[in-house]
Amino acid sequence: MALRLFASELRARREAAGFTLEAAATALGVHDMTLSRLELARTAPRRATVSHLLRLYGTPDTETETVLASLDEARRPGWWHPYRDILPEHLAGVIDLESAASLIRTYAPGVVPELLQTPGYARALLGLRHPRAGAEEIGRRLRLLEERQEHTVYRTDRPIRLWALIEGVVLERVIGDRDVMAEQLAHLDRFAVDRGAVTLQVIPAAAGQHPLLLSGSVDILRYTHQQLADRLVVHGLHQEAATVTEDKGAVLAYLAAMDATAALAPPPTNRIRTGEDSSS
Repeated sequence: MALRLFASELRARREAAGFTLEAAATALGVHDMTLSRLELARTAPRRATVSHLLRLYGTPDTETETVLASLDEARRPGWWHPYRDILPEHLAGVIDLESAASLIRTYAPGVVPELLQTPGYARALLGLRHPRAGAEEIGRRLRLLEERQEHTVYRTDRPIRLWALIEGVVLERVIGDRDVMAEQLAHLDRFAVDRGAVTLQVIPAAAGQHPLLLSGSVDILRYTHQQLADRLVVHGLHQEAATVTEDKGAVLAYLAAMDATAALAPPPTNRIRTGEDSSS
């Protein structure tokens, strides 16, 4: 995400200086497609290239040093780099977007959202998703998920807001075993009791049809940086099947569907019934 922010700033400086993409590329001595890739964060530019562009755009020396420092930061590997052997490139991109978001809205039709899963619940689903993986690999995948949670739901430097819409059937489907499920339900109930950064709404079956009914698992990510548009992430059965887009029409359509569906669900202050509740 740091590279995307850097690329957005580079494009903004070019536009503020009155250069078209083609004119800047010509002055730099490269094909305009090369400069376009830099501004789309598809490649990380060299310091010499950025220095040349900043001089071209009339950037003061004091600002140039700051911009080059941000380039160095953007080129550093993300926190997930140690997991690159088990992390598909596509999912790494989703995690990059996720870690920088200020708000994540999610719809969960089948299972508890990953960012709210307990270790036992997550381990059971990881075994289902990766049936041939050994205990060591499953353990590493679980640790990766726990670090995702630490860098989103539980981070303290830039508190994130998470608003989750969960179908009621998700809470009835036993994942792992009943003890694992009871622990997961109790974990979700804590968010209903302690109204902090997580807003949790459960859509009852009695709500009937709603705008998200035909959708799979969906996330909408929002950022505080004005140059970053909202991102829509539609998840598939396989991690590589996830689709990420910033198309405004698609994002607005899903936002409207989430708003309408949330209006059908009870307020987030409603408690989550745990296994202990139902047995008493």
